[in-house]
Amino acid sequence: MKFLKYLIILIVISCGKDSSENIDSKLLEIDSPQLNISDTENSNVELSPFDLAKSKGYSVFVCNTPSYPVKPEPNSVSNGYQYHIFGWQLDEGYKSKCVNIYEGVSGADKQLIEEVIYEATDRLGQIIPINITAVFGGVSDLNDVCKKWDALKLTNGGCFELGPPESNYFLAAAGVDAENIHNGGQGEISQAVFRDLERGKKIIYHEIFHIHQNSHKYYFEESQSFGWNEEQINSLRDSETAVPMLGPIWIEEGGAEFAAIYLSDEKGWIDYKKSMIEYLDEARSVIADAASRSDIVSLKDYEIGKVISKLESSSNPSGAAREKAYQYSAGSIAHIFAIEGKYTSLDAILIDYYKDLAENERDYVGEGYKYSFTKNWGISLENFYKEFDEFMLKSRAEQISFLNLN
Repeated sequence: MKFLKYLIILIVISCGKDSSENIDSKLLEIDSPQLNISDTENSNVELSPFDLAKSKGYSVFVCNTPSYPVKPEPNSVSNGYQYHIFGWQLDEGYKSKCVNIYEGVSGADKQLIEEVIYEATDRLGQIIPINITAVFGGVSDLNDVCKKWDALKLTNGGCFELGPPESNYFLAAAGVDAENIHNGGQGEISQAVFRDLERGKKIIYHEIFHIHQNSHKYYFEESQSFGWNEEQINSLRDSETAVPMLGPIWIEEGGAEFAAIYLSDEKGWIDYKKSMIEYLDEARSVIADAASRSDIVSLKDYEIGKVISKLESSSNPSGAAREKAYQYSAGSIAHIFAIEGKYTSLDAILIDYYKDLAENERDYVGEGYKYSFTKNWGISLENFYKEFDEFMLKSRAEQISFLNLN
């Protein structure tokens, strides 16, 4: 159950083609009207997208530094959506990969983190600049760290939390938020990750994949602009019953874990088959333990964070908590099941599913992920649940053979 130990720590404490190809030149060619801004003399001045970005305070992208002095106003607003073209989209700042290190973090540590980031963005594409904060718990000056981190994240004086000393100050988290997307994507890791010679690179890959996933849910491919509906975001944040905009939690976490293991294996950083068999065994254990109390496990149970928390607590209707991390273990196995079952392809579920989210969510509010799933996974979500749940009740030998893990 070694994998499960790492997953529980991760849950408690944190959390194709290159899609960035020629993005800067394409943006300059966007067939959209010039934006008129009236000055104090009431004369209209036509501004290009880049001049407009500069008028909002953007100059050039700099690592570990806010891109704008304040959160910029949108370029346009339509049907509740606000749309932005950020300065770093136009001057290649979106290609930036920043590893911001503090006391205790060595040059070799930084190189290891950069190696993973460059490999991940080369494989998945990059549409947003990345700032990774690398700290050494017990050594780094957290006052300095948090001041700079907060300037990027706009948390009004907040900061991330390191794990306890007995976890070696474990920290691994990353993502993209509408509130601070103008500063790019951010992540935080500690020495428990980048000094872990066995799993460190895989964990970093997992976090970079979260930036990949969450940047695309705001990115409209046709207009190459970022956009969102503020009211909808607030509604999802407060809801206990709504599936996140990105899709079910098992896709977000299982997808990040599958991608990290599969693509890390390509680089020789981790053993894909060994890792996935461990995950299969852990998922089977969740099902068997729950079944002993007549608690029937379905992948559908792992769509919403608050529902998962209830199932993994004494509030579970069965009267006992389920074993943890099915969204990670079964979520990653579900990705293999879809590929080996010939429903879909690797790039379709790791890249295209996310690229289609923004448009689908705008067209089908609250259900955009379902349309993106059907298109890119090659089966409806409800039918996938039925087939996958049935598969998870087969014998271990049958499962390993089907998943091509033998």
